[in-house]
Amino acid sequence: MPEAAPDWDLPTLDSGAAILVVDDNLAKRLAIASVLEPLGHTIIDAESGEAALRAVMDRTFAVIMMDVQMPVMDGYETTRLIRLREESEHTPIIFITSNATDEVEIPAAYASGAVDFIFAPIVPETLRAKVTVFVDLFLKSRELEQSLLDVTALGNQFRDSEARARSVLDHVADGIVTLGREGIIESFNRAATELFGYSEREAVGEPFALMVGQAYMPRAQGSSRSAESTGRRKDGSTFPMELDLSEVQLGTRTVHIGCLRDISERQTYTENLQYQALHDDLTDLPNRVLFGDRANHALRAAARADESMVLMVMDLDEFKQVNDTLGHHQGDDLLKQVAERLVACLREGDTVARLGGDEFGILPLRPTDLPGAVSVAWRIQRALEPTFVVNGHPIDVRASIGIALVPDHGDNTDDLLRRADLAMYDAKRSGSGYAVFATEQEDAPARRLALLSDLRHCVERDELVLHYQPKIDLISRETIGVEALIRWNHPSRGLLAPGEFMPEVENNELMIPITEWVITEALRSLQDWREQGYDLTMAVNLGARCLAEGAGLFETVEELTKSSGTPPDKLTFELTESALIDTAAPGLLSRLQEMDAHLSIDDFGTGYSSLVYLQQLPIVEIKADRSFVTTMSSVADDAVFVRSIIDLAHNLGVTVVAEGIEDEATMNLLIDYGCDAAQGYFFSRPIPGDQVVEWLGTSTFGLPRRLDTSPATALSA
Repeated sequence: MPEAAPDWDLPTLDSGAAILVVDDNLAKRLAIASVLEPLGHTIIDAESGEAALRAVMDRTFAVIMMDVQMPVMDGYETTRLIRLREESEHTPIIFITSNATDEVEIPAAYASGAVDFIFAPIVPETLRAKVTVFVDLFLKSRELEQSLLDVTALGNQFRDSEARARSVLDHVADGIVTLGREGIIESFNRAATELFGYSEREAVGEPFALMVGQAYMPRAQGSSRSAESTGRRKDGSTFPMELDLSEVQLGTRTVHIGCLRDISERQTYTENLQYQALHDDLTDLPNRVLFGDRANHALRAAARADESMVLMVMDLDEFKQVNDTLGHHQGDDLLKQVAERLVACLREGDTVARLGGDEFGILPLRPTDLPGAVSVAWRIQRALEPTFVVNGHPIDVRASIGIALVPDHGDNTDDLLRRADLAMYDAKRSGSGYAVFATEQEDAPARRLALLSDLRHCVERDELVLHYQPKIDLISRETIGVEALIRWNHPSRGLLAPGEFMPEVENNELMIPITEWVITEALRSLQDWREQGYDLTMAVNLGARCLAEGAGLFETVEELTKSSGTPPDKLTFELTESALIDTAAPGLLSRLQEMDAHLSIDDFGTGYSSLVYLQQLPIVEIKADRSFVTTMSSVADDAVFVRSIIDLAHNLGVTVVAEGIEDEATMNLLIDYGCDAAQGYFFSRPIPGDQVVEWLGTSTFGLPRRLDTSPATALSA
């Protein structure tokens, strides 16, 4: 008959797991509690940092869910105070935040003691999975602590029963090692043999430093500590482990008990979290946070060594067109290919980071001066020259690069990034490929803001004017129409060309009222010329905002043509490809065509999918972009390209207008190629409305009066 086990009064720990939810918002606390309820653990909530501290003093928690933003005491401060208590020093704290891309909040959170993040809106499965990991670790830790208590108690109660103590040690899941004087191993349980590969016979009598290193050996009397270390196996391989070393008094002897566990999985999980927090998911490049950290280190090192360095920002030109035309998935593929080329063309020690969107940061190795930075920019541009192929689509990519120098342009990362960004936009505007920061670039945003403020009043103050550029029929060599080109008679800066203010107009709600003003004024001028006997067409440019649903363009055009008495077929709307990409465009353009207004694609040949629009939309005219036309008499490739556009358009039943004719040779080439019409300085610069009639009567390319404007005709009409 088996002997009954003695009823020892062993100390026990609470085996359950409690979760603390800290948030000043009751609804959020209840929502989190409901998500965690299926896990079956005790859930305690606290409405503030102070309440959380009181809860932590009352009991031990497996994990704490902490809101970052709370009144009086925020999540950072609450976490710091919790970490001050020895009992809660290692309690896992997960921050709950909605700022998923905040480059400041993540490092600050880890510095305060957070171990993980949950980003709002909360995904229940993700929350439960993360909490389960930490609860499991807590329960295993409690099991270990209970094992430790058991071992300690059994050591006191079974001093004369080593066999029984040995039995307990061999059934503990964690490695248990007892150490005598000078760290010599006295016992080695079964789990320890599995961890290190030594048998008990091989381990006993050997220094424990052989397996964990001298730094983790017992020190002064009364010392107990917990640390992460690297274990060294018998075969020489290593593994990350956690070591809890406690001093225990066994009668007159003092021994140290070491509890060991392999933390490879936990360390891998933590390292993955840290990597994800510092790298871009799409390209696997360093992200803005890591780029900023490396830049800070480089700045400090450059200052100590009195060396020069540069920081560069690169942005892809017209990347939005790729996304809008081919889709965001194709755009992402292009970004990955660009990242690969950037890494390949730079040195191993250079840092390339994706700062966001299609913007990249480059931090060349020190020391680098201005000529070195220009060399880097040149290598990048050369690397991007070969055509990219994304899902079968050939894409030519050009980039604009901004350069900021240290110490000339700043001595901190924020200033250098901002100034490199300004230089990059200057390069983008000028088309130069790269630009070095200059002080006047910093004033540009303030000037643009003042300009935008003035723009809001330009219509009511009657400051806008229209100039008109004649469109010449290349067969008759007579003017057949004009294009309305807006100018702004600014009260302090004089007459401004559209390039100086229209980019700001196109990006806000002013586009619609200003377009209405242009159409109204253009139709008024057209009617005036008709009354003087000139039968002309009028071309007006439209932006993407005008084609959006709810903009009211069709109704505006219908009303203005009726009120001005202008036949709609005398009106041509010129649209860029970015405007045509708008999802509302096809239906709206069909309605405009039904009322006999003509539609034209402006700057043809510079986009990605003009051919698609020629086939699918009611386009009657295309305008060959001036960038090809101006040089066609001297650049053979441009001449071939323009001729191809003309042939293609004619095969599709579309007329062609060439822009940018500056000499007779270009005009003659266009006539030979069969181009229908042309505009350019060779014929006339844009002229004010009150000079158009005079120009028509005196220019070689003018137009004789052809409409009968006599009173009798008007009466009979």
